[in-house]
Amino acid sequence: MKMTEQARKCPYCAKPLTRRPYWKHIQEKHPKEFENDTSTWIQLFKDYSAMGMNSAVSLQVIAEIFNKSPKIIEDFLHEKGML
Repeated sequence: MKMTEQARKCPYCAKPLTRRPYWKHIQEKHPKEFENDTSTWIQLFKDYSAMGMNSAVSLQVIAEIFNKSPKIIEDFLHEKGML
């Protein structure tokens, strides 16, 4: 199985995530967690990078999804060693 095809489970309810984008389930079913869990930012950044998206575009997309500034996302990912 390719990395992008691996079965994922929701970190909050353990439901298998088959619908893409994966974060949509968390956004709809676990809105408080979605708003506050920055680990989703890391996974999205990894996913976008694996798809060949450059860092600047990835940061912008994640910022738009979470209604945050790209600088906040960038600082967080840099702090976590992702950038």
